[in-house]
Amino acid sequence: MVYVPSTRYEDAYRRIVDRAGTAASVLLFVAMDVDALCALRILTTLFKRDSIGYKIVPVSNYSEIASMNQTLIVQNPQIKSVVFLNCTAQIDIQDFVTLREDLNIMVIDSHRPFNLYNVFWHEQVQCLDDGDVEANMQDLRVAFENIEFGDSSSGEESSDESSGDEVSSQELEGAGRKRGSSEMLEDVAKADRPQQRRRKRRVDMDPEEFLREQQRRAERREARAEQQRLIQAYYSQGTYYGQSCAISTLMLAEQLGQPPSLDTVWWAIVGATSQQLLQLIDANGYTEVVRRMREMVRRVCPSAASAAEFRLDPAGMARSAEPADAALDSSSTAAPASSSSQALLDSQLGIPGLEDNVPIRENEPFNPYLNEIPEEEDEAYLRARAGASTNAEAGLLTSSKNVEQTVTISESAELRFLLLRHWSLSKAMQYSPYVATRLATWSSKGRSRLDLLVAKLGLSRVEAQAPYLHLDPELKKQLYRKMSSVGPDYNMPDALYPGFVRDYGWRKSRMSASDMVLALLALLQKDTWAGEFELHINTSGFFAAYDALSQYSMLRAGIQGAQHLQQLVVGQGLQMLERQAVKTLRTFRLAILGDLENQLHIFGSPFALRQLALFLMQTLRERSKSAHARLPFIIAGPMPSESPEQMGTEKLLVLGITPLDYPLVQPRVAAPFNRSQFAGESRNHFGMVFEQVANECGADVKRGFFDSSVMEIGRSDVSAFVDKLRRHL
Repeated sequence: MVYVPSTRYEDAYRRIVDRAGTAASVLLFVAMDVDALCALRILTTLFKRDSIGYKIVPVSNYSEIASMNQTLIVQNPQIKSVVFLNCTAQIDIQDFVTLREDLNIMVIDSHRPFNLYNVFWHEQVQCLDDGDVEANMQDLRVAFENIEFGDSSSGEESSDESSGDEVSSQELEGAGRKRGSSEMLEDVAKADRPQQRRRKRRVDMDPEEFLREQQRRAERREARAEQQRLIQAYYSQGTYYGQSCAISTLMLAEQLGQPPSLDTVWWAIVGATSQQLLQLIDANGYTEVVRRMREMVRRVCPSAASAAEFRLDPAGMARSAEPADAALDSSSTAAPASSSSQALLDSQLGIPGLEDNVPIRENEPFNPYLNEIPEEEDEAYLRARAGASTNAEAGLLTSSKNVEQTVTISESAELRFLLLRHWSLSKAMQYSPYVATRLATWSSKGRSRLDLLVAKLGLSRVEAQAPYLHLDPELKKQLYRKMSSVGPDYNMPDALYPGFVRDYGWRKSRMSASDMVLALLALLQKDTWAGEFELHINTSGFFAAYDALSQYSMLRAGIQGAQHLQQLVVGQGLQMLERQAVKTLRTFRLAILGDLENQLHIFGSPFALRQLALFLMQTLRERSKSAHARLPFIIAGPMPSESPEQMGTEKLLVLGITPLDYPLVQPRVAAPFNRSQFAGESRNHFGMVFEQVANECGADVKRGFFDSSVMEIGRSDVSAFVDKLRRHL
């Protein structure tokens, strides 16, 4: 067994500890995304605890890994272990890394599907499984082992295979070792062809025995062909995402006996939230994330845990069992029945009197605030005994421990207004894709509806344009409650969703997990926007984001960059909608950005391009007919030229996105792996389609990104590429 079940993660880590030396013995290849970044911070806390030296290498594609193999691994014998975070699960690692006999490999990756050579072949490679391999891929494991090792259950079958009737091992040697590509499928198909050589029947064999032998051979060939079809169906199912890399690393730390801390739990929440924000997992997957993280939050912050629970509908949104007006009716003598999300919102807003209706259960987490306060610590009692109205008059000093209690994590009902706590309400709604897509704010009618919505929320124009941090606390409470009431009238019934927030102390703003994801994404793309601000960030984007996970000042710089990027994304999206720059074809939508102008070089980054594509896709979905509402989306953005000589050979970054609820065709083989825990049945087939189309039209493309649905192509090849693409989809 070379995959590691979710209950045995510590086995893979102990192999690293056993090989650790006095020098830096661990090499960390980290994908440049938020999930991998958070997993890195958790993993390095374990390495520091165990005094293991390590080297961090950020990478963005497979070619970078291959180029570093010679200098960092082959020529560096002191490296005993290599850890891959959010990369290499989909490719055969030995194609890019030299596997020395003393080298240990650990892969923590959320990209799926796995390359079968990683999970069933290489003893030196340890892939952390989130449960899909153990639960859904056992038939696939049997098929893979039978094809690779052969069925030697009887001497008769062994002699049959040696006679050459079956497909030779040399012909299967290359099959399946590539990343779910058309080349791999061709290898499997080639191996599936029967041999054309004729066999002469032994003259001394009984005719009936000869017929029975031929029947057995035919059955073995059919079984082998069925196993090959199963493997082919597995690779051709398309790409999807599994458990967050950060959550897997947190589970590893817990199995090693490392108590979860405020930082490690928060980093795991942020990593998993990045999957939800970029729509890499479906609503049920995010529900599972919230459930797991809620338990972790209650362990590290029992005083901040809410007694209420979220109830999520299939869309992943918090809903009330009764209309919100019923819950807010102050004339009612009895407390109305409310949903779990309404109870959480009441607890979050601190509405008096509602606590009396919450039953106290014996299995509730320990809450220090419910304990009786000793007289010598009861400030109200001491002020009354001294006859003073303030602590200063009574000679009391406020203990600093009261300030420390605000550094905590709590579950929260969040509004889908991006960066609300760091912006004004007006801007948070104006540049929120959720609001823009539902109100059509690119039109004058949509902007009027937005102004009317703000008025119905009970805020004046001046209050809406003021920083949210400076709003009256009562207005903030009113905002959440009224939004749940008037939201359905503006096509926003799911404006509230379950999330988590972190308090950094009374001098600093609260930070939601989604806000932090946007800040980290902005820092990872720092080179595209940092020149417009005096941020004085001397490190690269990756290490700036790495520092922001623990340095609030760096995080504030990321928030500033996230605001700027969000304005560009929404502004560019609205401009493209006004110009009708998105073309709707029969089976997909296509958008190609223009020349390098108006800061379009920012969309040469996969993250910014994906945010723009999601904004356009959601907007058109709300405004389209049902037949075209859920079409896949392909977008191409210009990449900045590295030198003036390359201006004539401009490259475009192409990205393909499949909606999570896109109706997929019926799989060719009914198998458990067609459905996953975090992505359901959603699959992205653009990776294989892009490769096939590029080969057919002879386009000059660059592939090898960790997301196979991303590639680079020359602008001169786009026309032929799109023409061929229409025939494949």
